[in-house]
Amino acid sequence: MSDNRGNSKILIIGILSIVVGIIALAFILKNVIFADDSKEPSSMLTEVQGSEGNKNDKNNNGITDEMQKTLDSEAFYEGITIDGVDISGKSKDEVKELFADKSGTDDKKDINISFKIDDETVALNGNDVQFDNNLEEIIDEAYSVGRKTDKAGDDGLKERYSEIEELLKNPKDFKIDEKVSKESISKAVHNALDKYVKEPVNAEVTGFDTETLTFIVTESETGLKVNVDKVVDELTKAFETGDFSKEITVETEVIEPEVSKEFLDGYLCKVSSTTSTTTSSSNRNNNIDLVCKKIDGLVLMPGESFDFNTFIGKRTAEAGFKEAGGIFDGKLIQELGGGICQANAMIYHSVTKADLKVDTRTCHTWPSDYVPTGTDATVSWGGPEFKFTNSSDYPIALHAYYGNQKVTVEVFGRPLPDGQTIKLIGEVTSNVSSDKVEYVADNTLAVGKTVTERSAHNAIKAVSYKVYYDAEGNEIKREQYFSSSYPMINKKVKVGTLAEDGVTVFKLDKTTGEVTAPEGYVAPTPTPDPDAEITDTPEPTKKPKKPKKDKTETGDTGNDGESGSNGGSDSENEEGHKNTIIINGKEVDLTTLTPIPTIVPAG
Repeated sequence: MSDNRGNSKILIIGILSIVVGIIALAFILKNVIFADDSKEPSSMLTEVQGSEGNKNDKNNNGITDEMQKTLDSEAFYEGITIDGVDISGKSKDEVKELFADKSGTDDKKDINISFKIDDETVALNGNDVQFDNNLEEIIDEAYSVGRKTDKAGDDGLKERYSEIEELLKNPKDFKIDEKVSKESISKAVHNALDKYVKEPVNAEVTGFDTETLTFIVTESETGLKVNVDKVVDELTKAFETGDFSKEITVETEVIEPEVSKEFLDGYLCKVSSTTSTTTSSSNRNNNIDLVCKKIDGLVLMPGESFDFNTFIGKRTAEAGFKEAGGIFDGKLIQELGGGICQANAMIYHSVTKADLKVDTRTCHTWPSDYVPTGTDATVSWGGPEFKFTNSSDYPIALHAYYGNQKVTVEVFGRPLPDGQTIKLIGEVTSNVSSDKVEYVADNTLAVGKTVTERSAHNAIKAVSYKVYYDAEGNEIKREQYFSSSYPMINKKVKVGTLAEDGVTVFKLDKTTGEVTAPEGYVAPTPTPDPDAEITDTPEPTKKPKKPKKDKTETGDTGNDGESGSNGGSDSENEEGHKNTIIINGKEVDLTTLTPIPTIVPAG
């Protein structure tokens, strides 16, 4: 038994010797294998170069110079790969160059996408779709390894270095992911489907037919709405799952226009009308008719304005206007275009009754007799203006015409609500008479002659109202409208001051209108005109009756003091007998007179 025990001890010792030998061999192999830094990456971290001094000397916080050199490197650290490609020791630009073939868009996908829209099928252009990758993000992420830390100072450096050492044991590989560009999908879908998108087209008024008194209206068109956003979302999901071949049904919706031709034809109508009687002046009526023809059929869209002077233009003979009475400086004068204010007043009334916005209106110098006081409207080139705006939501048209001394202006457009109507009413608030006459000397008129240059007009103030009535004619409300102030105009008379001599001028008393001759003035003696025509034919001379004695004594002449038929007057001789007679200022003996035959006028 002792021999067996001895053998056992020897065996144990032998085994232990073998284990120790293996450990020693392993230690030797390690030193041999890792002695050359060209064969062991860790030498970047631990190399000791004795000839340059001990670079593994640590500072007070345990950071060696070699560690600091590694941390300061701008290249990718050892142990980092992208898609299996080693990028250690390379800069960012070098890595981008290395993967240049993977940057940008991959347009080599086999795309077979179509859209079903109503009864049509349209294909998607695959070249419009871009597939992007995350190479830029991957490069940035890989470069951040060993460079990010939440700690400051040397603690941060140690943490970074530890991460770098970990890469040697556990390398990191980053994968490039490919993804479709949703922006390019949206663009591709719009390129394919936008042509089917259509906005609805409302019916529009393009004019007014003055024969049928109806608006000229275009046809409306329906629109089509395409749900492009839903198609983009569905296609994006298909591409993300690798489905590049499919048909997508497109949702559409028909959009009706807000305004149809049928609606406008049935809705627009005559809203208001105003008529007045003109004078018998043919020139004045010509001017009124000319204005009516110019504005007849005029269409104004919502928000558009009408300016009478601008639209009608300057009143000239070339434009067809004639001279007629017009007010100037408080008097009626003849001017081109006289009378057109009456047509303008009809526009004013009808526009007001159509409940449109009147921007500018001016009253005359004195009230017009064709409309109520306070409701007239004057216009003049370079002077008073009339303007209004279509303040409704629909087009309006003017229909104006003249005939048989009647002028009418009508407004067509949207009807007033609930069958309402409007009237323009004027009310005089004050009326002061003029009792003064202005006398003006006129040395072209003979003394004793007068000419009334201007008639008198009262000073009148008036206010107008827009009165609203319901469909039954009951007043709903009244709104104060434009006010009018007509100035007082005194009568103006021209008084002749030219004397009979044709040279001397008399003096005028402007308060009384009387004229007086200048001091020393002597009226010239009138000279008989030999060529003056005798207009009176004397009757045959009759023998006078013998006066009665008793009447002669009382002094009675026998004709009650009236002159004789021959224009003369009776006288007596010394004996009291009537033997003479005065003819043309001369005494004639009756006994010597010869009877004159009776003259009968010819024809």
